[in-house]
Amino acid sequence: MTLWTEPAVGQWFVSNDGVRWWFDSGDVSLDFAYTGSMGDGRPEWEYWHGPEDAEAWVLARFGVRLSVTEADLRSAKRLRDAIAGLVTDVSQGRPQRPDQQEVVNRYAARPDVAPQLGAVVTQPTIDQVLASLAREAVHVLREHADAIRECGGDNCAIVYLDTSRSANRRWCSMSRCGNRHKVRESRARQAAARSTTGPGTDRPTRQENRNDPDPSQP
Repeated sequence: MTLWTEPAVGQWFVSNDGVRWWFDSGDVSLDFAYTGSMGDGRPEWEYWHGPEDAEAWVLARFGVRLSVTEADLRSAKRLRDAIAGLVTDVSQGRPQRPDQQEVVNRYAARPDVAPQLGAVVTQPTIDQVLASLAREAVHVLREHADAIRECGGDNCAIVYLDTSRSANRRWCSMSRCGNRHKVRESRARQAAARSTTGPGTDRPTRQENRNDPDPSQP
């Protein structure tokens, strides 16, 4: 990680059916990308509706208070969308787009937030924070591109950085797509067992099964 501090990583999402679930993207630059629609153009994925939302996000991640203008917000979204496009392309095996690389490189070339010893006496600006996020994205895309993955769940295209020790993470979240996969496998096994049960085989009655756990529950 290239940042001047150790930020919190991960954020709560809300699914279409209203269920909140925790998404660990693996890196703060991907968290930043996921404050928007990741290029899908879906307004329901937009978290930064105004400058105050960007201020709150930076405060939660880095513990610093910024003053963000509408122009700053547009600038932040420009960088955010470029990072989103690049990590999405990498996760799907496509080459990175030069125009998006140029945007990230331009922000990364600006002065970032310098590390300091002792108490922080100089508050960073939004431009410095964006430069730091851009440099972090460059680091991830250049040094860890092979660990940028797309969720293996059906109809799920969420992208994350696999930071697991075994490098075998499959799901955006075990409580979401991972659990759905386990439920489908359990139901498939039950269906296969029922189809292979022959005449005369003792089978438990519905009454005997009344306390069986519901496989759809985590």
